[in-house]
Amino acid sequence: MTKDQRIPTPADSDLDGANLEFLQRVPPYNVWRMIARTGLAPEFSQPLAVMFTPEWFPPVDREVILFRTCRANGSTYEIPQHRVFSGLPAELVDAILDDRLDEVDPWQRTLCRISDEVALQAKATPQSVQALVAHYGSHNAACRALFIMAWFNMLTRFVDSTGVPLETGEELHALTAATGPTGVRLGRDAAE
Repeated sequence: MTKDQRIPTPADSDLDGANLEFLQRVPPYNVWRMIARTGLAPEFSQPLAVMFTPEWFPPVDREVILFRTCRANGSTYEIPQHRVFSGLPAELVDAILDDRLDEVDPWQRTLCRISDEVALQAKATPQSVQALVAHYGSHNAACRALFIMAWFNMLTRFVDSTGVPLETGEELHALTAATGPTGVRLGRDAAE
């Protein structure tokens, strides 16, 4: 167990058969092993499989939300992984994380502001919700944006509370290099 880890990453003997089988189909990230402790890893992957498809929500917007949520929550586990596979320029990620929002485009600035509201106040204001509806053109798409904001808040709080250890630089590069620039191989790929 690492110094900051509060719950040890489980050994195979700590997990049930369904979760062990699932872990064989996803990249060997420590976060997946910790989620497997809940007994819900296969189920957890299903919404992620959808969220990480470009047809469901714009990948750039999703990653802006993720990085801003990590910043608001003081979370660092997801940042190294998403820096590798998000496809976002390092300058944009740095601007989001360093609160240099005057360097990002106006919509990304708005997404950062709304992500901050959800992270810090537990909900978006009615004006922010309307900005999402106006930008995306539908209530469904606005709900998707809010779901992603809520999801990443839940995930960062789980990861940080359990103390999931970061993969090393070499492990991280090896794990993410095989997944391509659009994201982690998740539920849909894992289920095949």
